[in-house]
Amino acid sequence: MDVNELIKLLSTKDAQLSIKDAQITELLEQMKTLQNSFDNMQARLDNLLRILYGQKSEKGQSSPKQPVDITKSSSPARNDSTNNSQAVRKKLPPGLPRTDILYQLDKTELVCQFCSNICHKIGEEVSEQLEAIPVKLFVKKHIRYKYACKNGCCVKVAPMPKQPISKGIPGPGLLAEVVINKYQDSLPLYRQAQRFERHGLEIPESTLGGWMSQSAQILAPLVGLMHRDLLRESHLYTDDTPVPVLAVGKTKKGRLWTYVSDNNNTFPCTVYDYSPTRQQSAPQKFLAGFKGYLQADAFSGYDALYKSGDVNEVGCMAHARRKFFDITAELTTTDSLAHEVLTLIADIYLVEDKCRSMHYKCRYFYRKKYLRPLY
Repeated sequence: MDVNELIKLLSTKDAQLSIKDAQITELLEQMKTLQNSFDNMQARLDNLLRILYGQKSEKGQSSPKQPVDITKSSSPARNDSTNNSQAVRKKLPPGLPRTDILYQLDKTELVCQFCSNICHKIGEEVSEQLEAIPVKLFVKKHIRYKYACKNGCCVKVAPMPKQPISKGIPGPGLLAEVVINKYQDSLPLYRQAQRFERHGLEIPESTLGGWMSQSAQILAPLVGLMHRDLLRESHLYTDDTPVPVLAVGKTKKGRLWTYVSDNNNTFPCTVYDYSPTRQQSAPQKFLAGFKGYLQADAFSGYDALYKSGDVNEVGCMAHARRKFFDITAELTTTDSLAHEVLTLIADIYLVEDKCRSMHYKCRYFYRKKYLRPLY
């Protein structure tokens, strides 16, 4: 092999090596891109697993360097058993009806075993026990007297008070029990039907559902008045939650909107509104005519309300805090700006916890004193 052929062969090899180097560089870039994608997907997976199976509470602890002096506050001390060496049992409410059960010694037991004299009463030892009477079903038998004219002119019947369901068997107390069990105590109708069966009464679930529908119609005027009073407030809270709705063939997902008024002057008010979808028309329709502050999440459906200028947007601290919490969950160190923000928010929550039960005027000055700007 002469020199020219050798040079030509080396040139060919150099070209092949250059191509290989370019291919290796391209593969390394692809690996880097894939690694970044993998890390991103892994972080999202870890976040989902934390949401599903991790610690549910996002509560953090306030910093050792407390920015506000809570211990010297004028708020009432919390009656917490963790602050005492021994738990103190709370007294039973004085408004509960009480039945006295007397325990006396027999005459033969009143004889003193030392001197044989008769012991006399010197006092009482009183202890209270909370008791309950299970739900008792009974029948109210309405007997309406009938009167007739001796000459056969007319027949009169004593009238009955207006009943919640005309010609229905449930009385107002039973309807109230079913409604409270379902909506206040989250007891489904089929379980209530099982409870009635234990009392020897068979009430189908469909019948209970009909009672609920008729009760809703009865209470509709009251809800309308609550809605009217709610819109007159200056500060409202709202949020929505998905709820499963039974439908033919499959279960649909509806939305239940909650509107709350923390009315410090009269009484709190909460109104629920249902919509089949999460469209912005639902809050716009319900809050039509409202003027004031609306505290809600960042759902874009509220934006049209804010554009009018009559409704002022108030952000939610819990939603803002959650972003910083998600950041700290991915960090291996506690020395970060996100941890500092969580610490400051924890200090705010501590102050809010102290003044939660105060009158709104006292709460205002308490916040003004202990939530002063730090910077």
